[in-house]
Amino acid sequence: MKTKIFLCIFSCLLLYACSSNPSRTYRGDVLDDKVTTQRVQAELSSAGNDFKDVHVNTTNGTVVLSGTVRSPDVRSRAEQLVTEAHRGNHVENDLQVSQ
Repeated sequence: MKTKIFLCIFSCLLLYACSSNPSRTYRGDVLDDKVTTQRVQAELSSAGNDFKDVHVNTTNGTVVLSGTVRSPDVRSRAEQLVTEAHRGNHVENDLQVSQ
């Protein structure tokens, strides 16, 4: 009987210790952001010189594009490439069109 009670209490404590904490930042999230940034940068690099002044940062799954591009069409194309590479998650396009 004592063994069953001990095992029950131990199991409850173990489950409580392993429960998720939504306010905690997990190392996996940071790693996912780094992988996403690298994937997006590779996609933009392979797309040509139009994107050489584009900077990519990913935080909590949101990709942020910054820097300058030569035309509104290139700005739109950058966002399209990122959306495809990032598989539809949120993209903030802060690219400026140079004059």
